[in-house]
Parts: sequence; C-alpha cells; structure tokens
Amino acid sequence: MKLFIYFLSITSLYAQCGFLEGTVTDVSGSKPLVATVFSKSEQGKTRMGKTSEKGMFRFEIPCELSALVIESKGYQSVTVPVYIDSKNDVTFFVPLKLLPIGKQTKDEPYAQSEQTHLVLKGSTTSVPKIIRRILVEDAISKEILPANICLYYTHKQARECFDLTKSDPGIEIAFPENDIVAMEVKSPGYQSYNGNLILDQAQDSTRTYTLKLNRQHTILSVNIANPHGGLHARLREGNGENIEMERVNNGHFYTEATAGRIYKLELTGQNRNIELATAMASLKEGITLKSLRLPAKDSLKSESRTAEAFYTVENRTLYFPQSDYKLPSDSKNYLDSLAEWISANKDKSLSINGYTDNVGNASLNLTLSEYRVRVITRYLVNKGVDENRIKAQGLGSKFPVAPNDTEKNRRKNRRVEVQIIDLQERTY
Repeated sequence: MKLFIYFLSITSLYAQCGFLEGTVTDVSGSKPLVATVFSKSEQGKTRMGKTSEKGMFRFEIPCELSALVIESKGYQSVTVPVYIDSKNDVTFFVPLKLLPIGKQTKDEPYAQSEQTHLVLKGSTTSVPKIIRRILVEDAISKEILPANICLYYTHKQARECFDLTKSDPGIEIAFPENDIVAMEVKSPGYQSYNGNLILDQAQDSTRTYTLKLNRQHTILSVNIANPHGGLHARLREGNGENIEMERVNNGHFYTEATAGRIYKLELTGQNRNIELATAMASLKEGITLKSLRLPAKDSLKSESRTAEAFYTVENRTLYFPQSDYKLPSDSKNYLDSLAEWISANKDKSLSINGYTDNVGNASLNLTLSEYRVRVITRYLVNKGVDENRIKAQGLGSKFPVAPNDTEKNRRKNRRVEVQIIDLQERTY
C-alpha cells in the first residue's frame, strides 16, 4: 500500500516523541473528513492542526500527550487516550473514524451539540402518553447492543435510567407529556452518546428510536526501528485467533483490536519464519504506540523451532490518592501481564516497596504504605504468583522522590515501586 501523507505540523514548546500520521474519515471509512486535531496533556488542550481535504495528517507527538481530540463539522467529536511506549523519533500511523451528528428535529433523538433555542408548543399536561421504543446498535455491523440509558426530563426535573441486555435489547418508554428530554447512552467498548429528544405534539402511535454507537478506538500502531523488505505483522490472541496488521511500509504496521485482551505480537520475514514474538500487556481503549527492534540475524528463530515469547514487562511505579490504599484501576492491565510473566520466568522475583507523603502521623503513614503494598501483593498472588517470590515492605514517608512542599510533588511520593529482580540476587 503506497501512502502519500499531507504534512502539517506546529512548533511545540514541549519535547517531541516522534510523529503521528494517519487519516480521519466517517464511520464507514470511505469518506475523508477535514478535521481539527488537538492534543491533551496536563498542560491542557493544544491545537495540533487540520487534516488535508483527503483527511490525511502528520503531526509531531508531544511526549506529554495523553489524548487526542478530533473535531469535524457535522460529526461527533472524539477524545482518544494515547499511550506512548516509545521515546524514539519514529513515525506511527493511525486511522480515526467519526460518527455523523443528527440535526435538531422533532420526535427523533439528535446530538445535544445541535440544540438551539426552542419553546415547546401545546400543552404539557393532560395529553395521551407517548409510547416510544428504544434500541441501541453498532453503527457499522448493526448488531444490537446491551446498554445503559438515562433520560433527563426538563419539566419534571427528573432522571430515569434503564438497562438493555442482549436477552432484552429493547425497551418501551411512556412519556407522559410534551417535553425536551436529554438522553445519555453507554455501552461497554463504545463511545457514549449524548442526545436530546423533542416531544412537541408528537404522534401517539408507537415508534422505535434506533441509536447508533461508534466503537471506542483501540488501535495498536507499531514501528520497527530496523525493518527489511517482506516483513509481516500479526496479533495472536490466547485462543490462537490471528489479527493481521495493516502494512504501511516495511517497518510500519497498525490494527484495530479489542481492549482488555492480551495479545502476542508476531513479526515474520518474507519466508514466514518467526523473527520476533513478544507478549503485549493487554491493550487499553485508545491508541498504543509501540516501537520495536528486530533481533540480530544470528538469533532469528527458524521455522522448525517453536517461537518463544519475550515479554515486555518492566519495572513500574504505581500511584495512589491521598490516604487511600485501594488498587488503582489503571494498574490492573500491568499487574495481569506481570503475573503472567513472573509465573513463566522462574529465575525472576519481585520487590515491592510502598511509600507515602509526609502529611499526617508518621506511624499511620507507615501502616498506609503497608496496606498499599499488601493490596498489590494480594492481587498478584490471586493471579497465580507464588508469594515466596515476592519481597514486599511498606516504608511510610521515608525516601521521598520529590520534596513534600506542593501537592503536585506529594502525589509523586504516594507510590508503590514494583521491581523485577534476578532470583539469585534476592536477599532477606
């Protein structure tokens, strides 16, 4: 596939971590869109630039990037988290798709962003009940989805929520009066929908509203630092199912995947011999950017040998809110991968140390740090890690990594450090 990229970039005050290029289209993937792309970070939201008329873009990646925001007239704006697994000056490709916005109308849901000033006509009391059935479906496959729907009634200032399941996918709702009703629809793995519904002298016959949801983007984009011709890439799930990755050029691949699943990335040469098999931590919803380097030629696996998994699990620091020892939800993917890796590598063990800031009683801080360590240790043990291979201790407010002079710095000290060590190096 030959790809011509329309180059657009801005001068950034922040460190750069390569380039991001790709396309913005409608949800079908066939209609290119002119869109504005923004970056989000702790510093706020910054405009990166616009796509070309063919929907193509190329921007520098700020190392502080945490999410992309894509906006296009007539389409729902999208915020996509970004996870950068590389600090190299390389290029990653991603395709982004937007769902059209319904214009303001009556007796049919439409996006809240399209709401204009409106005064309801007719009586809002003592009218026949208006019966409407609501279904939620995938915007592409038309598959009926389980969902949670919440309605917010303007006149009676009330909220009403319903759950749709696969066994009971539709629900009939009786609206007692003319009203403007806000709707919020959520389904796991999909972008949420926020719309309005105008019931202004609506027909009392039963109608069905079908709400279309766009999948959350879960994209893996891989750049090979030392590629060669004829390289192929695929993801393999635990059950053996393969996902062939789209090839941009010799060293550049991408694919849509399913969030929360652990994949093995396999890179193969022209003769299909295994060159690299690396187990990935389970992908998160959003865009994951990963840079890899092929092993030296003398270490390539031949076709007659079984491919080994080289896990990319690494040391990590997990952070906690003040006075809290609940397991951070965003750490579970890492801990799941770590548990699998440690169980497969018998020559390794773990060192887990917990810390707090210096606010409050030192003795209570020591106990809090021990609880933080304990909740992580227990999670790993429940995932199959031998407790004898874990050395864990709470150290309270000792050994801060930053001065405890501001809240920003104190957040850095409320942490648990997870280190992978050689088993022979473990001491007690």
